[in-house]
Amino acid sequence: MDTDDPASVNRQVLAVAGNRPMDATLIAPVVLVIAAIGALYVAARRAVTIAELDIERGSVRVVRGGIAPPILADLRDVAKRPPLDGVTVRILRSSGRAEVELVGNVPADQAQRIRNVIGRVPIARLVNAPRRR
Repeated sequence: MDTDDPASVNRQVLAVAGNRPMDATLIAPVVLVIAAIGALYVAARRAVTIAELDIERGSVRVVRGGIAPPILADLRDVAKRPPLDGVTVRILRSSGRAEVELVGNVPADQAQRIRNVIGRVPIARLVNAPRRR
């Protein structure tokens, strides 16, 4: 092999390093697989979500799903004193019971009060509540 020829040196370096140009036909299937896995994750997450609530400045808004009006009224009372801000409450179905997931800055005592409000209601009552679309 002629080492003075720049093209042969480049071929030799590529062969040693194992670098090959990326085949564009491989990129599309990889992107599709990643998108499909992401879509399955989102669908599975939504399937177990009973309701999702946003709390801004003490005001509770149902974002997804449905929740019985008396339970919603109790949650509004908990969110007002002291007012919560920037909190997301997800009520999930987990092993035949409701599980509360809180995202945001929630004091421990208010978080426990939210869990108590949700936990005292049978899951069937939460699931059969009117749903927001």
